[in-house]
Amino acid sequence: METIEPRNLVDWSGLPVDLLQEISKKLHDILDFVYFRAVCKKWRAATSISDLPPQLPWLLEHRDNLEGSKGETLRFYSIFSDKILTIHCPLARGKHLLGPTQGYLYAFNLSQHNLAHSLLNPFSNDEVTIEIRRHSDPYMVCMGSDPIGDYLTFNDYFSKMVGIYQPCTCEWNYVELPLHVSHVDGLACFKGKFYMNEPKTGNTVVVNIASGSSFVIPPPKTLDSSDQVYFVESTGNILRIVKHMDESSEYLNFHIYQLDVKAENDQWRWVKTNNIGNQTLFLDWCSSISITAIPSTGLRGNCVYYIERDLKPFDEVYKYNIEDGQTETVPCPFNNVRTWLFPNLLSSLPAGHY
Repeated sequence: METIEPRNLVDWSGLPVDLLQEISKKLHDILDFVYFRAVCKKWRAATSISDLPPQLPWLLEHRDNLEGSKGETLRFYSIFSDKILTIHCPLARGKHLLGPTQGYLYAFNLSQHNLAHSLLNPFSNDEVTIEIRRHSDPYMVCMGSDPIGDYLTFNDYFSKMVGIYQPCTCEWNYVELPLHVSHVDGLACFKGKFYMNEPKTGNTVVVNIASGSSFVIPPPKTLDSSDQVYFVESTGNILRIVKHMDESSEYLNFHIYQLDVKAENDQWRWVKTNNIGNQTLFLDWCSSISITAIPSTGLRGNCVYYIERDLKPFDEVYKYNIEDGQTETVPCPFNNVRTWLFPNLLSSLPAGHY
């Protein structure tokens, strides 16, 4: 009988550290990164979680039952890898979760007996409590792409005061809305200024956070009163994203405007664009985030990914091409989707904030 010699086994632990680090930079799926570091001690030592490469977003499934064990279970889906990830997160029990952000979700519980607001990272199991002072029932929360380093902005139905909170310092600032403004949406903070849309007029109201002074930017001429408006910072620019329902189409259209701060007579204005370069926008029900595209993963630039329910009895995910206006449906196994989350394994909370 012929003897079969065993093949030589490769000692993968012997790969050079610089090669391991180069490979890890291409792991834009959080599961691939975790599995990579779990291969052996050397691979783990070569790739710190602080060196996590830019991550692809995951869709968070809406939970009908927030209490009990079901309330502690979070399910995520990646539209790029077609993977479902289930996380046991006791800190999420009884809480509504909002995004989209890098790493942390805004969590709140409006129970009369246990009112709670916090930032929650389900991947690192970190939570920071937010002490809501003047806003007993905030209905709108605006977060920057980095909710720990940026501002959190709160507004409610009954007050003309907007609360602006910085998690790093636990400090609150309050900005009073101009007298002529009765209701706002599409909140955003950027470089010390607070942007908001006035639905009745379509005006953009800009408030200086430090001084409280404000001015108004006229709306684009094509704005419809029924359009939903988002503001987002993208590569140092402020974009106004207008979600518009075209009756002649089964899909939504998006009009993208860039803020021109160098206009004549110092009059800021919105300039329409069909090219945001290598940036990609992700929208949920009330918030948005802009990230740099990762073509090798299928994440292309100059596109809008959004969640929509109005067109069907269940949630759908769509991809809108800004340049040609074409929309395509993105498959998703969840019927109810809450928001997007860009995973982060590293706790970025300052000491004393837990």
